[in-house]
Parts: sequence; structure tokens; C-alpha cells
Amino acid sequence: MAVAGAAICYVSIASAAPRFIKSSEVHKGAVYAEVKIDFRCKVHYVDHDPQGKSDLLRIRIDPTTICTGAPPTAALTKEQLRPVAAEDAWLDSIEYFGESPGSEHVILAFTDDVRFDVRPSSTSDSITVRIFGPTVESAPQPALSTAERHNVSRRVKTEATTAPKFVVNLQSSARRPATADLPTLQLPPGTSLLVAEAQIDGQTWYRMQVGYFASAEDAASALKQYRADFASAWIGRAAEDQEANELQPLPDEAPVTSSAREVRSSTESTVSDKIAELMNEARRAMTAGDLSRAVQIYTKVLQQPPNEYQQAAQEFLALARERNGQIAHAKAEYERYLAVYPDGEGAERVRQRLSALVATRSPAPTVAESGQSQSSRTARKSNPWAFRTFASQYYRRDVNQINDQEEIVNQSSIYTDVSLDARRRGTRFDIASRITAGYRSDLLSDEQRSSSGNDFRLSYAYLDVADAQTRLRGRLGRQTRNTGGVLGRFDGLNMSYALNERLRFEAVAGEPVYSTSIDYEDSRLFYGLSATFAPFNNALEIGSFLLAQEIEGLTDRRAAGAELRYFGESGSVWGILSYDTEFAELGSAFLQGSWRLPGNLTVTGLLDVRRSPFLSLGNALVGQQSENFAELTILFTEEELRQFALDRSPEVTTVSTGLSRPLSPKLQFNLNASLSTIDETPESGGVAATEKSEYSYYSADFVASSLFTEGDVGIVGVRYSTSDATDVYSLNLDLRFPLGRKWRINPRLRADYREIGSDQSTQWIYTPALRIQFRPGRHWRLELEAGKRFSRREMVLSDQDRESNFIYLGYQYFH
Repeated sequence: MAVAGAAICYVSIASAAPRFIKSSEVHKGAVYAEVKIDFRCKVHYVDHDPQGKSDLLRIRIDPTTICTGAPPTAALTKEQLRPVAAEDAWLDSIEYFGESPGSEHVILAFTDDVRFDVRPSSTSDSITVRIFGPTVESAPQPALSTAERHNVSRRVKTEATTAPKFVVNLQSSARRPATADLPTLQLPPGTSLLVAEAQIDGQTWYRMQVGYFASAEDAASALKQYRADFASAWIGRAAEDQEANELQPLPDEAPVTSSAREVRSSTESTVSDKIAELMNEARRAMTAGDLSRAVQIYTKVLQQPPNEYQQAAQEFLALARERNGQIAHAKAEYERYLAVYPDGEGAERVRQRLSALVATRSPAPTVAESGQSQSSRTARKSNPWAFRTFASQYYRRDVNQINDQEEIVNQSSIYTDVSLDARRRGTRFDIASRITAGYRSDLLSDEQRSSSGNDFRLSYAYLDVADAQTRLRGRLGRQTRNTGGVLGRFDGLNMSYALNERLRFEAVAGEPVYSTSIDYEDSRLFYGLSATFAPFNNALEIGSFLLAQEIEGLTDRRAAGAELRYFGESGSVWGILSYDTEFAELGSAFLQGSWRLPGNLTVTGLLDVRRSPFLSLGNALVGQQSENFAELTILFTEEELRQFALDRSPEVTTVSTGLSRPLSPKLQFNLNASLSTIDETPESGGVAATEKSEYSYYSADFVASSLFTEGDVGIVGVRYSTSDATDVYSLNLDLRFPLGRKWRINPRLRADYREIGSDQSTQWIYTPALRIQFRPGRHWRLELEAGKRFSRREMVLSDQDRESNFIYLGYQYFH
């Protein structure tokens, strides 16, 4: 459900609201990188644009009022951040724009033109973006006929090219494959069956390959058709000086004889038993610390015919090489795993290990460092710690003027934000810590403000330790979690234990944090248990939880619930059911899905029934004059407080749907609709009753990309929203132009026509704005944004003219 209803009080509270983006992280793979963005509120993915290659990606979302650790007005903010290891995804920044209800969106700016795939993740409070980096595409090769390919036998390829070449490695062996070893394959046009030599630890290996491909994406597409016969196939980049012999495949019509089938059937069980014994032997070698022996055995398993153990062997081979100090080899094996099994059971774990390896790997020495001693460079290279820093400062000024009265300065503040991350990758223990804090300095005079706007915020401060041997992991400090019944940010301890690849248990205890201000105090404490089970594969995950929370010695909430997550290639579904046993009431029922249909049509849907605020005894404080809950316990009995809490927690129902379809490579059409209702609340405890309300919106957008210059984006959108009090018709124009590699120009214009039912008045609002970004270097960004708002309200007795302007100026530093 959109949060447009809260826009009336936006000017006065937005500056103090917590950030809407909770966190972001980057994982680097062999073929693509992933960026995951977590939000404080549940969001409905609407659409994204453009569809082709660009250095800018816009993701439209519809924030709901289901927020944890933040009020729904957190979605009415604007913010910018840069995740740790952003350069691994060619990412420059992530920005959220929520100042105009109904047009909330996230912008990902990249350092180069990239391709991307946007996927709503298995939970509705995050979005995952896969980024395929820039590649130098070679000229297309002429397709060879089957006869031409068959006439080429053991010919050494001598064509020189400076473009990167990609191959699909089918399998490796210690001896050179003979013609009789070659499989029957359907080769993509312009490719051949190859064999290449590779030197690993002083031993020569022969790789059977299909190549060459101009890009990793083309290789990934071909990889899918070979996985059935070559489970351990993976994508690699051919060396510029690589010599690969082109081999002659068997004729396509060569039949597989019945005797061959019989031999395969009779030996299948024997081979499986042999491989199982090899896996046991390798596991014993790992336990005994004989890592070199484990590497040899896992490599041998991967050389066997396709079998059920190859995925596990690939992961353990990478782990064995890492623990043996063979970092470069370990990185290559981890990347190979992600290329072959991007959605495998251990994919997330492998990404984390690979990210840690990349983070701890020292860059090549610069010219300034070349004069340093070898000992100092060696000491720095062997340092297992990796550090990331981010800092920004922005000045914001907002001014309003009604008719010809004196201007009123609503805000004049400096926002300073700092984030420090430290990570250490060990043989057994992985350690991570993070501190993220900010300070708002109010520059208004005492006469201009009613109270000080200075504000210190502590968003994160935790220590995370993972033990690879016991499979235990613990995080202590200020952190966030949105599963297992936990509602966002808290101060406490979160422990997890992975019994195996499919079953995980978690325990959590702590104090909820509803405000990041350092002086905020709350008497609530909670503790809970949860379990997550993936019965078949990581595409389907089932979870359950129990959680109890107390306030002033009374039961605040006692929730039991279940979660269901499915994430497949053509769609995703996420659902949650939560029941409060103390109130004997349904807390929430939520279902969200996204489907990719034939004809490039994407359909999204959402059904959300919940109490708002989330059902708890502390809701009895809403609307009361008391400053804290302890005062209420003196004035009312527990039964009265429980009834007040129910009265202050109306049921909210939201139904949304959306359609998105590209009309051409440069033009996309989006259509969305949403209906929300909030039930009435009775008068009780001295708090007035409220009536039932309803809000709905309907929108359509046309998005054009790269029309005038590569990387430009133009958006034309219309929207109609209606509530019990106001009907709004909106037109939005948004243009973005790159000027070289360092400048970005973004002019915008929004026009609104409002029909206000309370006094039968009408209002026109025009909001032009201009944003300019300058990137002087890799670690710096400067930004200027300015705009003006004109409005004229025609009422029965008089008209009202209002003008306001704002300026937003600052810089960012990240390293």
C-alpha cells in the first residue's frame, strides 16, 4: 500500500525519519555480480527500466505500511549509499527517491554500460539485481555447416584477436582426449569443439571445451544445454595466447547402441559406490588436515562421469584449496561453482566465501608504493583484515512562502554519515564488524525553530563471528532482522546453527529499537526461536517461528507463524502467516508473487491483510497523553490495556497488481493498480474514534532509453489516485542525460491537479527540479539538486498561493 496518506506531514517529519534502505551488499560471481537491496518496509516491485544495456537502472517500487523499526513515513525520504565492494558490480551508487508518493523508485548508477536482470527476491523487503559487466564483443563469426565442422580435424587455431574469448569447459582429464572420447554435441554457430592444456600445481590437465564465445552471457546461454550431460561444466575465459586444438565431433546421427546402454546400466551402481567412497576418503583427509590429499581426491571426483556428488565436490575442492593457502586456485574454483550452480544449495555460502577472498586480496602496488621495501609489501599482503569506509556530508535547505507573507525556513541542516566495515577471513573463523552512524546539525536559530533539530543516529554497531567447523554463527550488537517474527532493528544477540544444507535453526534475544537516536529508551524485551527447511532445493524454503515480547513485565506480543518462499526462473512467491496467541487474533497474512509470461509480459500481484501498527500491547499508548507505557499500567488494568491496543490497531487490507511489457528494445510500457482499506476504530480510553478509509491509485508509464545518446532515459507517466478526501491527477516527466563519463544531468517536472472534497476546492501544483552529478575521481562524488514548487488553491472564499524551494548540496567519499 502506498504511503501517500502520510505526505501531508512530510515537510515537518521527513528530515528526522530513519533511512528507508536498511542495507545493501554485493556478491561477485564468475559470470555476473549480484546486488541485494534490503528495505525497512515491505515493498511491491512494480517494474524497471531500461531493458537494454545502460549505466543507469531505475526500479519502481510501491512501499507498503508494513515496516519494521521505522514508521511508514520512512518511505517518504530521499537517500544515497554505496555498498561494500561496489566496484565488484561496476556499481557507483544506489539512490532512493520517495519524496513524491506514488512514484517511489530506486536508481542504480554504474561506472560503465552493463546489462542487468532485476528479480524480486524471496522476501518482499528486498530486491536482487544481477549485473553482467561490460565486455568487448568480437566481430561475429560466420556459421559453419555440419559438414564443414566435420572436415576440420585436429587443426590448431591460429587466429589472433584482442577481444576476450569465453569457453564452456565440459570436462578435464589427465590424458589428452582421443576422437573416440568425443561426445555428440549440437554446437552453436561459429563455435567448435576444442581441447586446451592447463598447468595446475605442476600437472598438465586437458580440458574439453566449446568455444569461442564473444561474451560470458553467450557462454552462459550455451552452458544450459550441456549441463544434462556434463554436470560439472563451467565457463572460463580463454587466455589471449591460448592454443586450443579443434576436434572432430561424432556425426549427429550416430546412434547409441543398445549394448552401450546395457554397459552403462550395469556399471552405474558400481561407479556411484566408487565415487561415494572417494568422497568419504576426501572428508577424512580434510578432517586430518591433509589438504593436498583432499584436493587430489575431490579433483578425481570431478573427473568422473556425471554424478550426484559433483556439486559438493566442487565446493569442497575450493574450500580445501583455500585452507591450503592456494588462494588464486580457490577463487577460481569458487567462481566455477557459481557459474555451474548459480542457484545451488551452497551458492549463498560460496558467494560469501568468494567475497571474503576478493576483499582480502591486496591490489597491485601503485607507482607510489613501488619504492617501499619488499618486507612492508609482504606484511600488508599477508594482512587478513579488509576495511571499507564511507563518508558523506550534505547541506539541505527548505523554504516556504504563503501568498505574499514572509518566507519561512523549514530546514537548514547539515547531514553527516559515516560507515566503517572490517572483515577478517580465517581458516576456521570468519569475523565481520560494522559501525554506521550519522549526525544532523540544525543551523536554524532559536527564533526559527521550536526545538533543536540536532540528532545523532546509530544504525549499526555489531560483531559477527562464524565458525566453519561447528556451523555456528553469532551476531552481537545493534543489527536488523525481518524473519522469524523479528520486526527489524534491535540490540541483542542472534545465533544460528546449520544442521545440514537444508535445515537451519536460529535463536534471537534482544530489545527492539524503534528509533536510532542514542537517547531513545524502551522497556520491551523479546526472545524467539525459528527454523528454516529447504525440502527439495533452494528454490523452495519453508520456515516457522515462535516469538515472545514483554513490556513492563507484561506480555507485549506472543507470535507463532510460518513463512513460505519460492523463487524460480519464471516467477517467485512469498507468503507469511502470523498469529498472536496472547490476543487470539490474526497478526498478518501476506502473499506476494511475480510471474514472467510468454510475450515478455511480467505480471505482479500482492495481497496483504494485517494489523497496523503491528499488533502488540504497547499500541495502547497510541493517542494517550502519557509519555511512556509504565504510566498507563498505573491508570488502567491489563485487560483494559489489551482492549485499548486492539482498538488502536485497525485491520489494513491491500490488493495490488501490475503489468510490464517492453514494446521495443528502447521502449517499455508499465501499468499498475492498487486498492487499500483501513478499518474504523472505536472510541476508548479517551482516544477518539476513526472512520473507515480507502485509498487507491492507477498509473501508466512509458519509458524510453538511449533515444538521443547512449545511456539517456526518458520517462512519461500519468497517475490517478483517489481517497475519501482528495482526487489527484498527476503527470510526471523525468529525463536523464550523461555528459561524458563524469557528468549526469537530470531535469524533472511534475504537475498535479487536486480536487479536495472537504471544502470543494481545487489546487494546481507544479514542481520543476534539476539535479547535477559530477564524479571527479573513483572515490569521490559531488552533487547539486535544486527545485521549486508552485501551487495555487482555489477556494470558495479566497485563493491561496504557495511557493517553496529547496537545495541539496554535498559530497560522498568511499574507499
